Amino acid sequence: MTEMDICQRCRTNETTVISRKEKFCTSCFTKFIVLKQRKQMMSSDYYRDIFKILYKDKIRSAEEAHIQNLNSRILVPLSLGSSSLVLLDILNKTLDEQLVQHRGITGFRVDVLVCYSKTRDDIEEINSKIAKLKSERYASNKDRITFHVVSLDSFFENCNNELRKIILHNQTFSSMAIDIKNDQDHSYGIDELLKACPNRSTQIDLLTFITRHVVKKFAYQHEFKAILWGHSMTKLADEIISLVVKGRGEQIATSLDTKSFDFIYGGDKFKNLYPLKDVLLAEVDAYCELHGLSQYLVNYETKDTLLVKKKDITGKMKNKNIKLVRNMTINELARKYFDDIEGDYSNVIATVLRTGDKLAEPETQADATTTAASADDKCSLCLGKLHSNASNWLRSIAVIEGFPIANAEEQELYDRWSQSEIGIEMAEYMKLKDDIWTHGEDILLCYGCIITMNGIKMKNVTWPKFNDKELNDTLNEYVLSDAEGEEGEPVSAEL
Repeated sequence: MTEMDICQRCRTNETTVISRKEKFCTSCFTKFIVLKQRKQMMSSDYYRDIFKILYKDKIRSAEEAHIQNLNSRILVPLSLGSSSLVLLDILNKTLDEQLVQHRGITGFRVDVLVCYSKTRDDIEEINSKIAKLKSERYASNKDRITFHVVSLDSFFENCNNELRKIILHNQTFSSMAIDIKNDQDHSYGIDELLKACPNRSTQIDLLTFITRHVVKKFAYQHEFKAILWGHSMTKLADEIISLVVKGRGEQIATSLDTKSFDFIYGGDKFKNLYPLKDVLLAEVDAYCELHGLSQYLVNYETKDTLLVKKKDITGKMKNKNIKLVRNMTINELARKYFDDIEGDYSNVIATVLRTGDKLAEPETQADATTTAASADDKCSLCLGKLHSNASNWLRSIAVIEGFPIANAEEQELYDRWSQSEIGIEMAEYMKLKDDIWTHGEDILLCYGCIITMNGIKMKNVTWPKFNDKELNDTLNEYVLSDAEGEEGEPVSAEL
């Protein structure tokens, strides 16, 4: 082993990873990643009180300290991708260390939430992976790490049966909603929603919100102190760029906020933390490969960009589908850009994230006319804060009225268009819009959701009516039993 092959930190072991122009052995690289995560976990007094072990002191008695340790519960949304799995793995290591150093006592407990789509995901594969994690990888903490599984269709099924149809006006960009009931014979679900979307970007946009809402609703109902999202630095950077492109730039500050309680879900219930925000996705993938986590991944393949010894991919590339740029979502395009520069220009990713962290929420524009956005207004679709009336602004910059038919030729073309598939669909939309405009109520949408709605078929969606009843309607979930691959009885969240 030459000097060129030696780890630059310990100066002893062989180099296995080269990251940020530095050579690491497996042990030093693991320590590097673990310390990055723990730095975020100890970033404030609030988080320190969650993760550290509390003992009797001037503030609390021994019994109070014990109760606080038991009540320090965190929620980890697990997608079974590399980032969330590495996050969970390091939390397991932390629990193991606390058990050894503090004689069987730990400072926190972990609940893992896996969200799945009934039609898009293989629930048997998901259950199998979770069972293996529970029985093999995290057996030492089986009493301190609990796995829950929730269907994303609970977004529609567990909303106190209070649904409404939201429609966007094709000329004024204003929106209205009318209450509807979920038909028991044919319940509205995610499949119907996604079929109305014009492209994958819109589908992923809506699925991302649905997943986020289900996770945060679960955290609210179970009274967790924090949600630990497994977003790497690369993921957060591509999310920042994507939000800007999708017209949701005003949400960047709120989405990255780890200091404030989540104002939408109770206001004082939990905070959101990104423990891997200082770790590149390529570093996360390298950790997965070095520690044998790849066998637990679902719908994700790690990259060996930073590994000295590359993976054997013989035969795999032949069957691998190459995704065309035109078929990529906005997030995937941003991710592709960051993947391309991650090796040589990782500082660009860090700069994007640092810039996002410095952004503040826009001030609410009180001079927006008629239905002006107030400080407490939220978007009826994504629940984001409204800082201005987007429909008023769009009307001020757009030509919103068509020109009348002027001659016989134009009338003939119009008649032919009216009989086409698009014309018939437009007639159905106009009938639905007129009905809702007669019997519905005004609602507000943010600019990003107006753009999303404008592309959806017939410019309408069926959506839960967000209120306290919906927030407290218990999500149906189940936990895996100790028997591998078996499902336990559905359990309800105690409020």
